[in-house]
Amino acid sequence: MSFHIKSLNASNNIEHIDGPEGLDAVPESIEHAIQDGIDLNGTPLPKEMVGFYKEVMQKEAERICRVRVAMRKKIIATGSKHYDQETMNQRLLDAGWEGLKAAEIAYFFS
Repeated sequence: MSFHIKSLNASNNIEHIDGPEGLDAVPESIEHAIQDGIDLNGTPLPKEMVGFYKEVMQKEAERICRVRVAMRKKIIATGSKHYDQETMNQRLLDAGWEGLKAAEIAYFFS
């Protein structure tokens, strides 16, 4: 199934969003309008609406972050069976996570 969505941006140019991801996509012009608190027609957006939108988006960002935390925990629990402490610590750092914590070292490497 193919989707094609058109929307007008703030400059009255048409933005195209193709594919199924277009159903959930927020065109960049709309995202900017929300951040500025001004609708595309120039009228102010109600502060309560903007505030609630930002709150929900923050919760979603935190949820996504929890995925990274879960990934790290699984890597340590499983990786500790295959790598020594020094290698595991360095691989975590190289991948962009923080190094092993004292509690993790005590539990998995002692």
